[in-house]
Amino acid sequence: MRRKKSKKFLVRRMVAILVLLILLLMGRNLICHFWDKNQQKQTRLLYNNEWVQLTNAAKIENEMVYLSEEDVKKIFDDTIYYNVGDKELITTHNKHVAVLHLNQSQMMVNDSNLAMQGTLKEIEGKIYLPMNDLGIVYDVETEYAQSTNRVMMDSTLKAKSRAMILKNTSVKTGKGLLARTIQKVGMGDFVDVFENVGRYLKVRTKEGNIGYIPAKKVSNVETLREDWIEEKVSEKDVANEENLYIIRQENTGIANCSMGLATYSQRNEVINKIYADVIQSGKYMVCIDFEEIDDINCFYRFVIELTPKFREAGMKVGVKLNSPIDEKKIKNVVDFMKK
Repeated sequence: MRRKKSKKFLVRRMVAILVLLILLLMGRNLICHFWDKNQQKQTRLLYNNEWVQLTNAAKIENEMVYLSEEDVKKIFDDTIYYNVGDKELITTHNKHVAVLHLNQSQMMVNDSNLAMQGTLKEIEGKIYLPMNDLGIVYDVETEYAQSTNRVMMDSTLKAKSRAMILKNTSVKTGKGLLARTIQKVGMGDFVDVFENVGRYLKVRTKEGNIGYIPAKKVSNVETLREDWIEEKVSEKDVANEENLYIIRQENTGIANCSMGLATYSQRNEVINKIYADVIQSGKYMVCIDFEEIDDINCFYRFVIELTPKFREAGMKVGVKLNSPIDEKKIKNVVDFMKK
């Protein structure tokens, strides 16, 4: 009798634990559901599969994604510059210099005029940039998932892989059976794959959900592109002045920085003149060596806007350090520095 009572008690206890576990899972899923719904009220940004905390809310107009100047500065270009008087924005990244004007549907990229679907806008007193148009400048792909109110941006300089779903499955928060289902994906759907974790793949769906699926449920992973690896400049290259074109103030044709490099058009004219001289010289490295700098901000803008154009031609750009140049402000702009 005691054994029968003991077995019944054990069975009841196991059932109670099981019911409690089911209730806890249901409660967790319900809380997560409301959390996800609340998160969708504001547009969220995934950049290279990492969540970015935006300073200002992203704006979506006709499927066009707009980010504020402050957020673009944080993510892509910490030297971005907006001239309030001329309503002109100048932004640089890697091999590109872009000039946009407020409410105009054209921009200039490395001296070429390009049509835009959007425009540079002022919204609620802040400057907003049309990110779909600026993909060519920032080397980035931009997608917007309306169902989840998410923006996905991927650097075109980073590796990307994808796979096709072979059998209906669930994208989950983890690899175990108890992991919560984030989204169901169907046969024929494509997912971006960015990590192989044993029997599972870490993936991102077209809706911007990141989670895990069984590797056996997808086709062979296809590599769409590899990481772009930048060639570094060696000390030996810098020391070899046979390949180095020195840009001095006297061969720029200007008297001083404050007068000759004050505006974008002035700087661009000087840059194009130097570019023609360098091309004719046949050298593939340039070093900016100004002995006297009367306006350091004009000088910085000159370096910032010169570097991408020369990089586009396969050249490396450096700066000779002297007073009043701040090495910290210039080291992430150029390819090398000389002391």
